[in-house]
Amino acid sequence: MHAVIQKMGDHLAVLHPALANSGPKGPPSAPPTIPPIIINPFNRETPSPAVDPRPTPVRPPVRPPRGPDWRCPRYA
Repeated sequence: MHAVIQKMGDHLAVLHPALANSGPKGPPSAPPTIPPIIINPFNRETPSPAVDPRPTPVRPPVRPPRGPDWRCPRYA
């Protein structure tokens, strides 16, 4: 008799999927965890500049050092 009832239950479960899970339900499970996104600015390549880089400024001409200045006495 039990086999007949079991077979009828299987037949009903195939006909109506909602009847297949009509038994006692366990606690709801937690959603799967999403790993955190860690952004580390130190392990990235430096992007190329969007515009042409500025040219290096022209250095002043190299001259010999100045001679000593004349010191004029100051009269009060």
